[in-house]
Amino acid sequence: MQVATVKGDQPWCCTVYFVFDDDLNLYWISKPETRHSEEIHNHEKVAAAIPIKHTPGKSGVGIQLEGDATLVKDGSEIKRAIALYTKRYKTGKKWHDDFIAGKNKHGLYRIKPRLFVLFDEETFPKDPRKEWKVPLKK
Repeated sequence: MQVATVKGDQPWCCTVYFVFDDDLNLYWISKPETRHSEEIHNHEKVAAAIPIKHTPGKSGVGIQLEGDATLVKDGSEIKRAIALYTKRYKTGKKWHDDFIAGKNKHGLYRIKPRLFVLFDEETFPKDPRKEWKVPLKK
């Protein structure tokens, strides 16, 4: 996934390994001193893009989104998200346990999406852009 952040009037984009949960929150790990992590600390609004399928000369499929990003501090949320991360990327039990114990130099970051845009030329060749606003939870 590519994550776009901003500082002042200067955008920045980085690529991260990510996972998602049943509430469509997107999680990744990153060192707090990286440019995108520092920018998220100062400005939580972000955009992201997830390429799904792209073959030159053929139709493309991808998801773009906008939302609010933050460093996750809640212990139970960290455990849930790191379990997803460990399963997807097969990082192993030691890595998992070290992260939960705070022995990893990375932090866990989350995007709570506000808007998803599906771009799917394969399924919807005449109208490939489909937009979905995430309902606000009360």
